[in-house]
Amino acid sequence: MLSSDSGWVALHEELDQWALKGTPATLWWRDDDAVAPGQKLDRLMSATSATGLLLAVIPAHVQRALVGATADVAHVFIAQHGYAHINHAPRGQGLGAWELGMHRGERAVLQDLDHGRQVLEQTFGRTFLPVLVPPWNRIDARLFDAMVARGYQAVSAFGARVTESPVPGLRQVNAHCDPIRWKSGARFAGETKTLTQLTDHLHARRTGNADALEPTGFLTHHIDLDEQGWRFCERLALCIAEHPGAEWCAPDSVFAPLDTLP
Repeated sequence: MLSSDSGWVALHEELDQWALKGTPATLWWRDDDAVAPGQKLDRLMSATSATGLLLAVIPAHVQRALVGATADVAHVFIAQHGYAHINHAPRGQGLGAWELGMHRGERAVLQDLDHGRQVLEQTFGRTFLPVLVPPWNRIDARLFDAMVARGYQAVSAFGARVTESPVPGLRQVNAHCDPIRWKSGARFAGETKTLTQLTDHLHARRTGNADALEPTGFLTHHIDLDEQGWRFCERLALCIAEHPGAEWCAPDSVFAPLDTLP
C-alpha cells in the first residue's frame, strides 16, 4: 500500500504526464449540504479562492444569512441540492437513500424541485446556476427530460460519467473524489485513499478509460470535515494551482450550457 507521501508523488507524476501532453488536467470543486454561514464555510471559501467553488445548497433548509456570506465572494456559485435532503426510498430493502427517485411518484419529486429552484433563484439571483446535485448522488434518469423542460442545464452526481449529455439539452459533470469516510461517523478517509481516488480518475481520463473531457471533480462536505481533512483540502488546492500540468476550472465554465461550448 502506498504511503501518503508516495500518494502525493503519484499525483505529481500523473500531472507531469498531462503536462507532457500539452493539455492540462482539469479539476473542479463541489461542496454539498450547505444551508448556513459559519466558520467552516468561511474556511472553505478561503481555501477555494483560487479554485472556484460550486456550493450545493439544500433549498428547504437554507438560511437567508447564507446570501450575505456568499454575496461578495466572486468565485462561489450556487447549485440546487435536491429539495430537503430526505430519503423517500423504502428502508430495509438495500435500495440506499433516495430523494430523487420514483418511490413517491414523478409528480411529487418535480413539485419539490420546482419549489426548491424557485427558492434558490429568488434568494441567490445571478450566482445560482441551473445545476441539480442529487442528495446521496442518486437520481432516476427518467426525470432528466422533465428537468430539461424546466430549464435545468446540468446534473452532477458521483463517478465517471457514461456520456456528457444523458438527454438532449442536459450536461452531466460528476465528482470523482470524496475525502470523507462516512461509515461509523464522518472522518477524513486518509491521504492515501483520497489521493488514489483522485489520481485514478485523472489516469483513466488520460489513457482513454474514462471521458477525457469530464473534469475531475473534488467533492467536500465542509460541515463534516475534520482538521486532517481540512489540511488535506488546503494542500490539494495549492498543489493543483501550482502544477503546470493542471488547472482548476470555475463552476460557470464547467457547467456552461451545451449550446455555448466550442
